[in-house]
Amino acid sequence: MRNSILVVGTGTIGEPLIGLLADSKKKLGISEVMFHKRTPLRDEVAKVQSLVKRGAKLVVNQDKVKEFKELGHKPKYTSFDKALTRATVVIDCTPAGNYNREKHYSKYKNKTFIAQGSEKGFGLPYAYGVNDEALESL
Repeated sequence: MRNSILVVGTGTIGEPLIGLLADSKKKLGISEVMFHKRTPLRDEVAKVQSLVKRGAKLVVNQDKVKEFKELGHKPKYTSFDKALTRATVVIDCTPAGNYNREKHYSKYKNKTFIAQGSEKGFGLPYAYGVNDEALESL
């Protein structure tokens, strides 16, 4: 079975998570780690290149491909929806998780969606070791 993870966002939560997953994908049984970056920024070139070098695959929106390439990036996927289709797990690390859930994620069934802790109403709030009993009710 293919275990492909898509991390949406490369900020404070997303960047280290992408790196951790990419570095540990064999141990975790992950076949592919993808990350979606919405905005091409010159001051984040090194960050994106580092994540790609570690084995994560860059996903960008079609309308930004040229700008990412001008910064020296080589996006693996140029469609957010294609990456969503490939992913078995989607981890949204943006402040727009609920918006993304309504606009994009709700179209996909049989996938696991996770959002950062500030996304109230996204799903079951859970923190390892804090409320483990919450998982027993699933």
